[in-house]
Amino acid sequence: MKIKIMLFLLLTLLITGCTVKEETKLSILVPMGAPSIAVIPILKDDVHSINLVSGTDPLQAALISPNPQYDIIIAPVNLGATLISKNSSQYRLWGVVTWGNLYIVGENESVLKEEGILALFGENAVPQKIFDSVKSKIELTLTPAYFPSVNDAQAQLLTQKVRAAMLAQPLAAATIAKAKESGKDLKIIANLQDLWKESTGTENYPQAAIFVLESSYKSDKIAIENTIELMKSYVDTSWTQSSTLEADIVELTAEKLGLPSAKLVAGVFKGMNVKIQPALEVESELTAFLKLFGLTNIRELIIN
Repeated sequence: MKIKIMLFLLLTLLITGCTVKEETKLSILVPMGAPSIAVIPILKDDVHSINLVSGTDPLQAALISPNPQYDIIIAPVNLGATLISKNSSQYRLWGVVTWGNLYIVGENESVLKEEGILALFGENAVPQKIFDSVKSKIELTLTPAYFPSVNDAQAQLLTQKVRAAMLAQPLAAATIAKAKESGKDLKIIANLQDLWKESTGTENYPQAAIFVLESSYKSDKIAIENTIELMKSYVDTSWTQSSTLEADIVELTAEKLGLPSAKLVAGVFKGMNVKIQPALEVESELTAFLKLFGLTNIRELIIN
């Protein structure tokens, strides 16, 4: 009798072992801010390991690590693409997460043609490259001046030391709201994404992108693709259901995600241009943007 019971238990274990496979746990590195919105469903599921970081230094360190610890890294597309082109990274480009979200904020459009200063940020980085690419489309008399960060540019505008400032969403909306509290009316007076489209003929320029570890993609492709699909589905839904996005940010806290208030993000979500698209579907956009960094062999950067 005991032998029969033991055989039954052994058979049950064998059957269970053959039919149930433990879900692959992925390790994901994400910058705080707009890109963090894409991983909200992953954070809520609490299946995979997500590390939210501030700044680009930890992203670059992870991308060039000889012993990679992340399966997926979200990072500036130009950063990852440059490292891949130099054979300095074991990661490859999967697709884009966030697109252009730069706007010029001021009292009205006419200030662009007046004397004074236009506060800019991101000197020698993406914001400057985009501004330099589109400034010929702006009737501009203001003198451009670069400040250390987007927050510094915001401060210059709020203290009325400059006539206008280039800001990124959702900070642009937060600046307009903050100015209103002091009785000052500001608004978006130029959309750099529209100007980019006029200049290049492409819809928008990519910013943050998904990079996947080649070895992980080979061994756990299904898990990685399913995870990215979950992110994509969430982002797509947020374009029409901002109330869900707002509630999720409240639940996870805006501080953890590196975002301003949940209500503000939900209100300007479309202007933040968070949209996940595979690299091959937006090859022309990637080509036009990465050309600014001297990169032309786009296909060599993409994961197969």
